[in-house]
Amino acid sequence: MGRLAYLTARTTGDLLAAQARRKIAGATGGSTDAELDLRKAAERILGTLGELKGAALKLGQALAMDPDALPPEARSIVAKLLSQAPQRMPFEAVVQVVRDEFGKHPDELFESFDREPLAAASLGQVHGARLKEGLHGSGSRDVVVKVQYPGVDKALESDLANASVLVKGFALTGETLDGRPYYDELRASLLRELDYREEAQQAREYARAARHYPELVVPKPIDALSGRRVLCLERLRGPSLLDAIESQADDAERFRIARLLVFAIWGPFFSDRLIHADPHPGNFLVLPDGRLGVLDFGATKRLSENFAGVYRGFLHALANGLPRPAVGPALTRAGFRFIGDDQEEAYDFCDRLADIVEKPSFKDDYDFGSDAMVVAARKLFQSEPRLALSIKPPAEALLFYRAAAGLAQDLRLLKAGGQFRPLLKEIEDRA
Repeated sequence: MGRLAYLTARTTGDLLAAQARRKIAGATGGSTDAELDLRKAAERILGTLGELKGAALKLGQALAMDPDALPPEARSIVAKLLSQAPQRMPFEAVVQVVRDEFGKHPDELFESFDREPLAAASLGQVHGARLKEGLHGSGSRDVVVKVQYPGVDKALESDLANASVLVKGFALTGETLDGRPYYDELRASLLRELDYREEAQQAREYARAARHYPELVVPKPIDALSGRRVLCLERLRGPSLLDAIESQADDAERFRIARLLVFAIWGPFFSDRLIHADPHPGNFLVLPDGRLGVLDFGATKRLSENFAGVYRGFLHALANGLPRPAVGPALTRAGFRFIGDDQEEAYDFCDRLADIVEKPSFKDDYDFGSDAMVVAARKLFQSEPRLALSIKPPAEALLFYRAAAGLAQDLRLLKAGGQFRPLLKEIEDRA
């Protein structure tokens, strides 16, 4: 907590300095060191959160996905957190984790095992490897091996324990600020990510839920070489979504990728109530054959039929151009509670929010590149915080909204434009 407080203070100073330098440059017509201030701020964020890993690095990944959180110059550096944590675990530590799980050195288990990691993230880092003959039948023998950082489980549990003190403190002020159900949901999701056997099972469940979408590719787990802290998966090759975002791809290619992203989030939800709740750009690959590789299933969740049925109803209306179901009563059926004195006022707030988030499906040609949907939703919450806090979604909504908001941010970063309503109809028809 001390490191984060220091980081916040230093970063704020850098950003204020950059702002001042730009004002001076505008008045004098001269050049400034504003970009250098921004770069320093971004590199400090990258280094500190990369060293802390765990919950802190997950926070940084969320920051990198938000186009409004940082200036573009800084965001491009912090975006490295999506797939390349700057502080890597030495190979000797990788060997020890593998030995603890399987009793053997990686060189004894694999035909080859790369010493340098391909990628690093919040809970572990990924190495390329090759399976021994006969272990994987006729499939590809190229795999990736995710190895968990030693001690990250205790660090994450410690971070969550610190957060629980704040959550319980807010709960004492009354029901309006009681976030304990959402804390418990987030805690359970994060701790589940520590068990890679669970992630392997979730990868299989996601693949089944995405069975109607041959455009999506889910890497298969290699069970014989997967354990609690080591996960072995088929290797998918291709640039990440982050590379596509930063590329010079034309509008048609950006919409083609956007279509696959929409399928990846809403397809499994519509058919099997399953959501991928960590859709940051580092978790998608644009494969050479045009398909979309989907990665990292630690935060997937199957929602209740009660909750999913209500949102399927909203999507059905959008897909078919039908009148929207009454939002407030529908949300009540989904498990929402309205604790304020004026329920009609809360229902009206929900209607206004629905008008904002459904806008991409109303327009014939919607441009996420100039999208104001996220900003408009934030302004609505900021303008009426008391009313917003009086609306209590069920705890399972937390990961659902994380998936939906993450998709919207991906499409915004991708600057995708086109007709999105037909995609919802296609999803409904396939399901």
